[in-house]
Amino acid sequence: MFSYKSFSEGLKSSLPIVAGYLPVSFAFGVAAEGAELGTLPAVFTSLFIYAGASQFALVGLLKDGVPILSAALITLGLNIRHSLYGPALSRDTENFSLRERLLSAFGLTDEVFAVAFSRIGKRPAATRFWWLMGLEFAAYTSWVGGTLAGSISGVLLLSHYSFLRPALAFALPALFLSLLLSMLKPSNRSAVLISLILAAVFHWSGHTETGIIAAALLGPGLGIIGRRCQ
Repeated sequence: MFSYKSFSEGLKSSLPIVAGYLPVSFAFGVAAEGAELGTLPAVFTSLFIYAGASQFALVGLLKDGVPILSAALITLGLNIRHSLYGPALSRDTENFSLRERLLSAFGLTDEVFAVAFSRIGKRPAATRFWWLMGLEFAAYTSWVGGTLAGSISGVLLLSHYSFLRPALAFALPALFLSLLLSMLKPSNRSAVLISLILAAVFHWSGHTETGIIAAALLGPGLGIIGRRCQ
């Protein structure tokens, strides 16, 4: 049964995510226009791929002439880490039906997962689904809306206010870092530290993209193992 109170509380919990998603999705809309992707394909990408940095990678690959199948496989590889988010929340979502699990799985982006992982277990079990739906709904609509706004008006705006470009590019990592710092606990510090070191080593060796993927897979995996061992 729909719970307006739980849903509205989820909306409130999403405000930091929305504040970060709007400028980043706006920047994605601008990037899509710069790659001559067009408004409809840009919005379609945000509606159905909904994967943040992977969308930027996809646009860059298509702009560089990479075949669409290869670009799709690379984008899929960047998103493999998302398969770990559901299992990490499984203990706190045991009362979800299969339909509810499938629906909530779609909205588990990095930032939504970070908030859900740190808060959903503290809520009464009966309120968790609609709270998560509120959290995911606000994040999703802000991402799609920002993409549409960026695609329609972004190129014109940034041509007059070019100083906004670096800020838009840094908004997503800044948001995720703030969420990460807020949920750091002794039990997961080791996983975060190991992931950071791994990504740094790959970056310094000239393989930044590989390091990001490796750290994105290793970090959640270590976090799940550590949580189950508690």
